[in-house]
Amino acid sequence: LFFAFGRIFFLIANQDLIIEIPKSEIFATFWHALRLDYSAISYILVIPFILLTLQLIFNRKFLNLLLKIYMITFIILCSILIFSDISIYDEWSLKINYKAIAYLKNPSEVIESASSTHTLTVILGTIFLSFISIYSYLHWIIKPHIDVKKRFYIPAFFILLIGLGIQFIGIRGGVSPIPISQSAAYFSKHQILNDAAVNVPWNLMHSSIRFSSLNYNNPFAHLDETTARATIKELFTVPTDSSLSVLKSENINIVLIVLESWSADLIETITGEEGITPFFHELEKGGILFTQLYANGHRSQQGLSAILSGFPPIPIQVITDNIEKYQNLNSLVKDLKKVGYQSSFYFGGDLVYGNLKAYIMFNGFDKIVEEKDFPKDLARGKLTIYDEEVLSYHVKDMRNEKEPFFSMIFTGSTHSPYDEPKKVEQLTWECAELAYLNSAKYTDYCLKKYFDLVKNEPWYDNTLFILVADHSHKTHKQNPYHSPDYQHIPMLWFGKAIKDEYRGTTINAVCSQVDIPLTLLRQLHLPTEHYRWSLDIFNPTTEKFAAFETQWGMNWIRENHFLRYDGFKDYFYPTENENDSLLNKEKLYLKSYLQVLYDEYINY
Repeated sequence: LFFAFGRIFFLIANQDLIIEIPKSEIFATFWHALRLDYSAISYILVIPFILLTLQLIFNRKFLNLLLKIYMITFIILCSILIFSDISIYDEWSLKINYKAIAYLKNPSEVIESASSTHTLTVILGTIFLSFISIYSYLHWIIKPHIDVKKRFYIPAFFILLIGLGIQFIGIRGGVSPIPISQSAAYFSKHQILNDAAVNVPWNLMHSSIRFSSLNYNNPFAHLDETTARATIKELFTVPTDSSLSVLKSENINIVLIVLESWSADLIETITGEEGITPFFHELEKGGILFTQLYANGHRSQQGLSAILSGFPPIPIQVITDNIEKYQNLNSLVKDLKKVGYQSSFYFGGDLVYGNLKAYIMFNGFDKIVEEKDFPKDLARGKLTIYDEEVLSYHVKDMRNEKEPFFSMIFTGSTHSPYDEPKKVEQLTWECAELAYLNSAKYTDYCLKKYFDLVKNEPWYDNTLFILVADHSHKTHKQNPYHSPDYQHIPMLWFGKAIKDEYRGTTINAVCSQVDIPLTLLRQLHLPTEHYRWSLDIFNPTTEKFAAFETQWGMNWIRENHFLRYDGFKDYFYPTENENDSLLNKEKLYLKSYLQVLYDEYINY
């Protein structure tokens, strides 16, 4: 009943995602959840069962007290997990897992980035479910101990032996040779119902046990190593070097503006939807818009390492969390510094979150400006200084920078809790993501103010501005989390440093964030051989694809294909083009890509 109540709260919180699903299928969630629930309960009750059995031998009063403490503690912890899961799912469309817990290494940042709704959900939900459950446990389940003088040694031994055996069977999910897994709860084509059926504590424990050792073992090695590496070599071999040259000069300044959580759904040219980012639409007339760019990951850490190092995010692990790993990565910043570039990084928040500061420092920026380094009188929200203030400060600060320079700005106002100043006319659409959309409209307004200022700077005419998202976000279109549409993000190269004939054009080839460093360096005629996971977007003869990590594997985007791959099970989800003869080759590419990439991560 405890887990059933948690499941009810989960479904209520996500009612907008289940409104069109038949009621019978929604109710079936509770039936299909029973096996994992029973397995979780079997885990939890091992210690209570031992304590109860020991009461046949030892002091019952003390053991009864231990039992109460244990059960009340577990009720509170499980309640926290259940409602944290609800909040995390609302933001990431994922169950709470090993990776989510890793982000809690910096709890202050997690708390500050959480919206008031999420915070209240966890606090009030935990209090409510804990109170109801503890009250029921103390009044209707646990009984006052009976002080019996006789000691039952032999019965206690057999009860313990048989009881633990039964619980072991419950933990395994039965007597089948194959232990229970998440698949036991999967029954629907609607992922939201499968996620609702998966037991929260069981899922967290399972992912923690399973993934904690994967820094050293490759769970995605399903191909012969020679075959996998030969396939990757074929995929990244460039037939001819016929890349477009779109810049007027090699000796230019570069300003990289990373837009927090911007989805391609915000961009009028891509979606045809007006009114969210009107200034970005105006900027397109003076630049090159990449209409088929995809994020390789789902978090800022993943996006930044893809953009700056050309290293694709992998399942389970985040490379920026591992200093011994990311020290082996490439660095766009270091490559530019070798040819005389000055470098700087600006972010209105605290870089401690996600171990970003250590990774940014590894890149060798000459100057790093984060929250604590800005003037104290700048207006700020709960998580970061407002984008308007950060961008305005950047213009002033760059007046002291030597040219050529590479300067990076990481915006923050489009991150929850969306407490930006309401300086633009608010959208009033009927959608759950309205606060996010209005925050994007605010950042678009900030970009306009920035470019109004920066166009008067002496270095403006010789500067390439690159605007790209770190990752995507849920929008009013409610794209499924593992779909290409969800991962679709904008990128715009803008400025007078671009040749006139290319300004106001689009690049419609499929590409991803990891292609950015190689593509930029090729335009500057600098060495790129070490960016082995990047391709030149401007070269029409390179393979055009994008890969993005998922919790269990990797997905693959081509112009005419989309593959979903569970790397643990070595399983491809069915596609509409299942009988296409080209699909087998694409599957080999994807399996080889994930296997060789994870091998490289392990060997770093």
